[in-house]
Amino acid sequence: MLESGSDKKRQFTHGGRDEPGYIRISKFAAAALEFPSTILGGLFLGYLLDSYLNASPWFTTVLTLLALIGAFVRLFQWVSYFSSSKK
Repeated sequence: MLESGSDKKRQFTHGGRDEPGYIRISKFAAAALEFPSTILGGLFLGYLLDSYLNASPWFTTVLTLLALIGAFVRLFQWVSYFSSSKK
């Protein structure tokens, strides 16, 4: 965190530049919303395919599991991004 003499706003550094707190909060919010929305997207797409192709519950199960795996991969990418930005 860096504070300038007259400016009392809190700012974070990332990659040699100052980053306001609201941008950092928005990045955390994006990571928090991406995880469940990926899983719900796979669930919804699987449900639609099952309804259309009358193959219940196969597409729902497979696409939800694939979305869960993808959500965890993205979660680990976000964690590595945020841990590297603190260095």
